[in-house]
Amino acid sequence: MKGKKGRKRFEVLDHTADIGLIVYGEDLKTLFENAGEAFFHLITDLKRVRQKEERQIELKEESLERLMVDWLNELLYLHDVEHLLFKSFNVEVAEEGRLRAKVKGEPFQEGVHVIKTMVKAATYHQIQVKREDGGWRAQVILDL
Repeated sequence: MKGKKGRKRFEVLDHTADIGLIVYGEDLKTLFENAGEAFFHLITDLKRVRQKEERQIELKEESLERLMVDWLNELLYLHDVEHLLFKSFNVEVAEEGRLRAKVKGEPFQEGVHVIKTMVKAATYHQIQVKREDGGWRAQVILDL
């Protein structure tokens, strides 16, 4: 937009507030565990997180893609509501879309933990969960 003297007053920049994760695992268990770790690696410095509290998560979805998005959004919900940072993920996944997990971490503490990235949601945009090279690969886009 130009002003009276022909100088630019401002420009509107298109900016995508997204980041993507590509996660690998030799089986579904490892794939989902690695996704949880990658997710919290974006959020905080995992070296500073201790495994003091445990939460149980159970999910069921009709596809592995939906299950991956629900898994990350459930972790995000616990982070947002209880201010928990997770470091340890023990996951059982059945190909028919059932997930049971025990996750361990601790509440955020000012001066101890840092928040590197504020994640708003895991999205269905370009979601993929598929077999690849004798293992599994997932791609998920996170809204920041």
